[in-house]
Amino acid sequence: MTDSNETDVPPTALDVVHVEVGRVPAAAWDRADGMIAGLARKAPRPVLFARVKIQVDPDRDPDQQSIAQATMDISGQIIRAQVAAPTPEEALNSLSDRMDTRLRKLAEKRRDVGRLPSATPEGTWRSGDLPTARPGFHPRPREDRRLVRRKTYAPQERISLEEAVFDLDVLDHRFFLFTDASDGEVSVVYEDEAGVKVRRQSGGAPQTGLDQLQVEIDPTPAPELDLDEAIERLDVTGAPFIFFRNPESGQGNVVYRRYDGHYGVIEPRAAD
Repeated sequence: MTDSNETDVPPTALDVVHVEVGRVPAAAWDRADGMIAGLARKAPRPVLFARVKIQVDPDRDPDQQSIAQATMDISGQIIRAQVAAPTPEEALNSLSDRMDTRLRKLAEKRRDVGRLPSATPEGTWRSGDLPTARPGFHPRPREDRRLVRRKTYAPQERISLEEAVFDLDVLDHRFFLFTDASDGEVSVVYEDEAGVKVRRQSGGAPQTGLDQLQVEIDPTPAPELDLDEAIERLDVTGAPFIFFRNPESGQGNVVYRRYDGHYGVIEPRAAD
């Protein structure tokens, strides 16, 4: 599903879905298709789906008027990246490098029998390993901001801290919400200027998974807030996201700032 102001362009012969927002030069789509084709040739398994979104917004900062985003489904494993630059061509150049890095890490993971090893090689998770070309937040006036995206997660689906850090990187997210396989604690991993951090709903440190990871503990428990309170705190602090415990569900939620200046929320999926 795309936002109401997005135009889906029919897929190319490579089955790459184009999503265009604003006026995007035809040459940029040729460059995008070539990028995906090159990445597909390097992929460790068949590419089932590829999507490229290019947005040109003259109202944004001149250095970030073009945003390029790519998503690839490689036999069930998703890799994703998003960058901003002055022009679509420059954004795609950076996007290509970023996707190539994620593809290489995915191939390395597959060589480790589909799982990260119990003893991660030193330096695998380095502070600053992610490029810094993410789009900045559009300075939308507070009174114009809306909650425009709701996503859900399944609290019963658990992964290790090591896998969560890997997904934070490969999916190119600012944060990654997950349920820790070691003890069922809803947690969030994120990256700031100091490096990669993990914060648990009840606070404290994870029981396992820290020995081989360069991950700092944020010991602060998630505050108990309703959604409106969490959004207010997001606005007041200027943080990119707020991890909080919703009193109705008792589960961890995240409300976050989208690059378009609006809000999104991730909340637990109702049990079947």
